[in-house]
Amino acid sequence: MANTLTNVKDIKVAQNALQPFMAAMMPVGAFSTNFSPEPADKLDTVRVPIVGTPSASSDFAGSYTAAADSAITVAPVVLNRHKFKTVHVTAREAAETSVPVLENLVASAVKQLAEDVVVDIFSEITVANYGAPAITALAASAFDYKKVLEVRSACSTAKMPISDRALILDDAYYTNLLADDVVAKSFVVPVSQPGVVEAQLRRIGGFNVFPSTVIPENGEKLVGFAAHPSGLAVAMRYLEPVAKYDEAGAVTDPETGLTFGYLRYTETGSNRIFITVECLYGFKVAIAAGIKRIVKP
Repeated sequence: MANTLTNVKDIKVAQNALQPFMAAMMPVGAFSTNFSPEPADKLDTVRVPIVGTPSASSDFAGSYTAAADSAITVAPVVLNRHKFKTVHVTAREAAETSVPVLENLVASAVKQLAEDVVVDIFSEITVANYGAPAITALAASAFDYKKVLEVRSACSTAKMPISDRALILDDAYYTNLLADDVVAKSFVVPVSQPGVVEAQLRRIGGFNVFPSTVIPENGEKLVGFAAHPSGLAVAMRYLEPVAKYDEAGAVTDPETGLTFGYLRYTETGSNRIFITVECLYGFKVAIAAGIKRIVKP
C-alpha cells in the first residue's frame, strides 16, 4: 500500500497541486491507461488493457465460446520513465509574505512535471509507429472543419473504432478551427457558451477535442493527431521512497488514478524546505491504426 501524507499543511499543498496536474495530463486520457497509487519500482511491468475493434457476431452452433472476441488484449508496459521537479523556500520567505508561496511553487512545479510527461508520451507518435499522416501537410491557417472531416474519413478508412475518438491539436490549429464559420455558428446563444467565452470546443466531427501547446514535432513536423484508446498504452504508479523523508506520499485523483509522488525534506544548514514532486510511468505503442498523425509543411 502506498504511503499517505499525514501532515495537514502537506495535504493542503499537495491537493492544491492536483488540479493543475490533472488539467495538464488531460490529453493522455485519449489513450488506454492503467493509473494507480499502488507502489511500484522503476522497471516494473504493468498490464494495460487494450480494447480494439470487436470481431463480428457469430451464429450459435452449440457453444458460446466459439469465435470468442480476441480484440481485447493486454499490453505489458514497463515503468521505465521517472521525472521529477524540486522547489524550495526558506523559513524567512515563508514567514514574510501572506501569499501561500509553497503552495504556488508546488502547483507550478506539478504543472510543469505533467507537461514534460505529456511531451515524453507524445514523442512516441511518429511515422515509424503510426504511418503516413491522416491528411496532406497543412498550415494552421488552412485547418478548418472540412479538414476535420478529412481526418475523420482517414480514421474510418483505417478501421479506427468510431467511439472514443479524440483529436489533439496544436493550439494554433485549434484556434483557427474556432474561427471556422461552421464551428462558430455552432456556438448558439447565449454567447456565454464555453466556445465563445472560454474558447472551449469539447467535441467536433465525432472527436473529443484537446488543444495543446506542448506537442513535440518529433523531427517530423507533428502538430496534432487523431487517437483512439487502442493506439497507445500508458501506465503510471507511485514510486515509494527508500530513504526517510519528513513527509512522503502519493497524491492521486480517485476517479482516474492519476498519481504523482510528493516528498518534503529539510536542509537544516541553510534553513530551507525542499519539496520534490515526481512521476513514475511508461508507455508503449499498441495498435498502429489507433492513431492518425497531422503534420505541417
